[in-house]
Amino acid sequence: MPHITVEHTKDISTLIDLNKLNTDLHTSLSKQETVSLASIKTRSVAVDNVIIGNGETNNFMHINVMLLKGRKKDLKEKMAKDLFDVANNYLQNISCLLSVNIADLGTYQK
Repeated sequence: MPHITVEHTKDISTLIDLNKLNTDLHTSLSKQETVSLASIKTRSVAVDNVIIGNGETNNFMHINVMLLKGRKKDLKEKMAKDLFDVANNYLQNISCLLSVNIADLGTYQK
C-alpha cells in the first residue's frame, strides 16, 4: 500500500510512454512523507468505452491513489498536486482531461 491506478483512454497508449509515466508517478509518490517505495503498487488500465461531457470523443487520464487511513489532508493534497504535475508534463501537447484522486481505503486485507 499505497496503490496507484492510472485509467486512461486507449489512444493515450500510443501517444505517451506509459511505462515511463508509471515509473515517474511511482517515484514521485515514494518521495512523500510516510510512503515507503517498497510498498507502492502502480499500474495503468486502458479504457475502451468513454463518454465525456456532451459525448464528443476526447482523451482522459484519471489517477487514483488508495492509501491506508491516517494521513493528513495537507499531505494528501501535496501528493495529488505532485502526481498531477508529473502526469501533466506527459500530456502538455495532448488534448486530454486529467484528474487525480487520493482516497483512504476502508478495511484492507492482503
